[in-house]
Amino acid sequence: MVAGVQKAGTSTLYRVLVSHQSIARAPQKEWHFFDDESRDWADPDFTGYEVARRGPRARATMSVDASPSYLFWPGALERIRAWNPDVPLVLCFRDPVDRAFSHWVMNYTRRLAPEERISFAETVRIGYDPSWIGSRPEGWSDKDLRTRSVVGRGLYGAQLAHAQSLFPAEQLHLLDFHEFVRDQHGTAERLVEALGLAPYQKVVEPQARSASRTDLEGEAPTAEDVEVLLAAYAEDLPLFERLSGIDTSGWTTSKLIRGELSPAEVAEKLGRKAGLIS
Repeated sequence: MVAGVQKAGTSTLYRVLVSHQSIARAPQKEWHFFDDESRDWADPDFTGYEVARRGPRARATMSVDASPSYLFWPGALERIRAWNPDVPLVLCFRDPVDRAFSHWVMNYTRRLAPEERISFAETVRIGYDPSWIGSRPEGWSDKDLRTRSVVGRGLYGAQLAHAQSLFPAEQLHLLDFHEFVRDQHGTAERLVEALGLAPYQKVVEPQARSASRTDLEGEAPTAEDVEVLLAAYAEDLPLFERLSGIDTSGWTTSKLIRGELSPAEVAEKLGRKAGLIS
């Protein structure tokens, strides 16, 4: 199960995984079973939860539900454990400032109606306390959790601590998005070995990531916006590095914390990437 995080290459990771000879393709990448609040979670019925196998891949011993909201969604990990306490969880992490901007772009261009769109400046000022991880913030609707949690989803330390309280370390397979982008084949081979599968019979063909929007119309991010994100992640990212063992020293947020990048430099980079600065 690819359970996180959103905007960290999970679509590409899904395509890479299902190209393995022993992993079956699901009818859809994101199953969204365990974050479906229309179900009766007081008395759950898991009989309908089957990641269907498509095609004649008789050798398949594993199939994939790649719903990257599960790590963040209140109650989802507990529901997964109730269904199968032995399921392996794959979690791919990306620099939280870069991830937040990518998430805002997705919301702004695809998820929200024009009248519901808010600027990046407004988005990053919707705070999310780390203590809320694992529970629903008071007054937040399902839609709020999906569209107003841009900052909260980057609190990797709090989320990983919650996951580690529910599952043993050997079931949590942690990936660095940036390393995965650089070396898809090597990352995939190490992952399937950790999952107890044989090596790929064919070399993993590099999968193209979803193209970034470069034609946005709106206000460009500012140094002040980046400073707000930096304040949100300054204590959580070191916690994440300690819990995960992932070296984040090359990540944008770590460079901001150390003063190697300025908020103005990061804001300009993000704005140019989205076409908000010419």
